[in-house]
This record gives sequence, structure tokens and C-alpha cells, in this order.
Amino acid sequence: MKRINEPGEGKVQFRKEGRGSLRFGGKIIKPGQTFWAYPQDMPEVFRDTVVPVSPVTLEEDIKVTAPVFSLQSRGGGWFDIIDGLGKVVNEKALKRDAALKLIQELAG
Repeated sequence: MKRINEPGEGKVQFRKEGRGSLRFGGKIIKPGQTFWAYPQDMPEVFRDTVVPVSPVTLEEDIKVTAPVFSLQSRGGGWFDIIDGLGKVVNEKALKRDAALKLIQELAG
């Protein structure tokens, strides 16, 4: 397996998983190939096809944020639950009490 970049301070070794190639850092990375990169430089889009081989030590990549949910009125006493990305979580409109209860369950 080829190394795209050399190891360096703060860099993590990644391996490309799955099918297809990946363009990153001006190079084409094939499936199964390993490369070195800074975790903060890895775009979110690629994180499902790339796995770290060496341990990730940066706290920025390890921290987990709690999901955020809010209520949005549909009118007539009916509400939707909106996640942090602005997507509707519930399939059908809910009354306020039921929506608040569901938010508590989702938030953990």
C-alpha cells in the first residue's frame, strides 16, 4: 500500500474503505490505500469512507455534541419536532404535550 503523505506531528494515518477512489490533497486514493492527513483537514463528506488506522488523539475529533431539538408550529395546535439540521423528525403532526414528551425521549 502506498503512502500519499509522510507522517508528521499531529497527522493520523487513514485507510480508504469501500469502493471507488477518493480525491484528497491533490492525490487519488484507491480502496485499501493508506495515507497521512490532519484529522481537521478531512472533509465530513469523506468520513464515512475513511477510517483512522493510527489512534486519533485530537480532542476536536473525539468530542460528541448532544442533539438539539426544537418545536415548530404547524398551526391549529399541531407541532413538528425539528433537529439541529432543520429536518422534521416526526412523521405526523403532534400536539404540544406529545411533542415535548418525544423531545425529552430523543434528547436522552
